[in-house]
Amino acid sequence: MKTIEGLGLLLGMIIGAGLFALPYSFLKSGILWGGLLFVLVFLISWLLHSLYAAIIYITPGKHRFPGYIKLHLGERAETLAAIFTFLSYYGAMLAYGLLGAIFLQTIFGLDFLWSGILFFIAGGALFFLSLRVVGKINFYLTLPLLAFILILVVQLFPDVARENFTLPSGPDFLLPYGVFLFAFGGYAALPDLHDVLGANRRKLSKKIIFASLAISALFYLIFILAVLGASGARTSPDSFSGLLPVAAGSVVLIGSIIGILTVFTSYIVFGVDLKLTFRYDYKFSEAHSWILAFGPPILLFAFGFTDLIKILSLVGSVGLGVFAVFILLISWREREKLASFLGFVPRAWWLLPLGILVVLGALQDILNL
Repeated sequence: MKTIEGLGLLLGMIIGAGLFALPYSFLKSGILWGGLLFVLVFLISWLLHSLYAAIIYITPGKHRFPGYIKLHLGERAETLAAIFTFLSYYGAMLAYGLLGAIFLQTIFGLDFLWSGILFFIAGGALFFLSLRVVGKINFYLTLPLLAFILILVVQLFPDVARENFTLPSGPDFLLPYGVFLFAFGGYAALPDLHDVLGANRRKLSKKIIFASLAISALFYLIFILAVLGASGARTSPDSFSGLLPVAAGSVVLIGSIIGILTVFTSYIVFGVDLKLTFRYDYKFSEAHSWILAFGPPILLFAFGFTDLIKILSLVGSVGLGVFAVFILLISWREREKLASFLGFVPRAWWLLPLGILVVLGALQDILNL
């Protein structure tokens, strides 16, 4: 049961808004380059998840990311980490809200602005749930999403055409990097995975991390090939609206329903985790923590920040890039202690190039704003 609960918590966290932007990212970069970058980001994400899990296991007490930074790197580093953590969370929650608005439009024909506001308010009302409860709900909603992907593949298979995988004119080779990082990001669930499994289930924790990422990658690739192969140049940032000329309306409708449920629970997970960060690491009251978690994303949406792909790319490359740098710094400082979880000692010869890679990825996204 702990294995199922832990797998559900992490798998449900990973598969979210990033899924729906993947086919469009492959369209813009080309299938071959997109595939190579996909594998690279998968490996980077596996390593970063493992390192962060190791840090959690060697650190006593309950914390969130800024708290771990403060304990291992000091208050100045914690302040910088907190700024980027909050910005990343707000960006991720904004992306979920944008997708929620798109799906609500498709399902009910509502106005985009009011669809988004409805999504944010409904999700914010559930920020008082525990992450374990939300994780279970997320998992059970992820299962029909995975089943739908398989149904979608069967439905779209007759319409998949080879020419839809050809390299686009003026390909954007760097666009998918941040989106892929976002799509494989399940870091917010790792402290709770530790709580669910217990301090002595280290081998099981590592197996669940790899299994969750591998299952996500498999279904991501199936989804990408089906959507891109069928819709080609019509592929949309949310995947489903671009399928309307190809797939039956009922398939798009069912996909949108499952999509709204998936991004809704992921939005709640981020909101609950952010609220707990204010509670655990900064000792804010429950009410103030809720306001700080709920307010900024809905305000950003209301002020017109609605470019889904750009938001996902920035959150992935910049937000998770900064996160990765701090994780790598702690991993170097605590390398001997981390070996008890990892089974090996982190070495400078691969920590340093990995740090340079994520920094360069973040810089290219900033320069392309």
